[in-house]
Amino acid sequence: MYPLPINSNLGRLEIYRIYDEYDGPKLFSVVNALQLHYLVYWIDENENGDTWLYVPMSKDRLNELESGNRSLRDAYVYPEENRLFEVYTAYDGSDFSINEYSAETLDPENFPPAGFHISSTGDVESIDTKAVSSDHEIHISKPSKRSKLDLDLITRVLTAWSDVYEKISSVLDINDRLTPVDARPGSFILRLQSNRFSEVLPTINDFFGILNNSDDVHDALIRSEIDIDVVKEFLSTLVDSDYDFKLNYLVDDFSGVLLEKEQAKNALNRILEAEKTYVSSLKVPQADDLKRVFEVVRAKASYEVVNAETLGITPRQVAYYLHACRTLGYLNKSNMPTAAGMQFKLLSQEQKFVSAAMRFQSSDCGWAWINWSNGKTLQDIPEDSALPFLYDCVPTLNENTAKRRSRTLNAWLRILRDRT
Repeated sequence: MYPLPINSNLGRLEIYRIYDEYDGPKLFSVVNALQLHYLVYWIDENENGDTWLYVPMSKDRLNELESGNRSLRDAYVYPEENRLFEVYTAYDGSDFSINEYSAETLDPENFPPAGFHISSTGDVESIDTKAVSSDHEIHISKPSKRSKLDLDLITRVLTAWSDVYEKISSVLDINDRLTPVDARPGSFILRLQSNRFSEVLPTINDFFGILNNSDDVHDALIRSEIDIDVVKEFLSTLVDSDYDFKLNYLVDDFSGVLLEKEQAKNALNRILEAEKTYVSSLKVPQADDLKRVFEVVRAKASYEVVNAETLGITPRQVAYYLHACRTLGYLNKSNMPTAAGMQFKLLSQEQKFVSAAMRFQSSDCGWAWINWSNGKTLQDIPEDSALPFLYDCVPTLNENTAKRRSRTLNAWLRILRDRT
């Protein structure tokens, strides 16, 4: 990064002080050989370089800013000479351009946000937002500085992080959520506030430690009881967007954490590899009678009432059979028929068995069982192997539940394996 134009009409410039820095200076002051000072604010980037907003000022005006007595935005809205310079500098220092404007002709969106001041503590390497509290901030940046950040992708990353935070809080039995406070200059920096962040913080540190350092990410996440699907969404969002994710803590005694895109990719790959032979207990059916499963699908696809009375079983068993229908993809999360469920009711009995065989084979549970057996289809799964499979691949099941669900899996396998 070359933030200073070389041999320009602004004079021979040197950096005077840096006030905010992330992947290079983002807010700083410079001085030329004639002792004229400029405040410099980063406003944009493209694939070749950065764009900055320079405002010339006297040393007295700069002292006011550094003491915190004047806001950063005021320096650009009310410049002493009513002159501002939009300066473009190439990443490699090979090119620059300078355009002069008056304050009235520039888009105010390019100025620093209202309410931002340079800290008055004497440490002029940070920005203090007055009257607003926050406990951490997110820095999002691209590993390559030659491409722009995308607002839609940033939104996905922030949403994914919010989901992770809420899941970590729920594991700790804490009811808490994140609230945005403000944005800061930088690649993309957002300050956040929550009511009980200090209580969640140690687990957040452990979480990023798992992603960055654990050889068995999947197993470590299982032990931490953090929802793996939410973690996968967070990691895949970082990988898809090609972003690095940094969390800065604005509380005492804790440093920030960084998850680079490549490390997110490695963690995601290790999770996906482990999931070939791991399945959540929520994905394992417990409904021995496949013909009753078929009847539930038919009834739901015909919009008939499905309950303990119509099926002749207990309410608990009704829940199991609805779950089995969802496992096979015939019902959605609301127990309404999917397109596959609507088609299913039109099939002959034998066609229904074939359909169920193919859908179970490609389900999370079926595919994990096949991989555990080092096979390719249901036909490669050994008979009566459900219980050892569940012991190995669904560690969250207790012994009694594992035995009950193994009866379902073994019963389904006997009926479906030769129909794939």
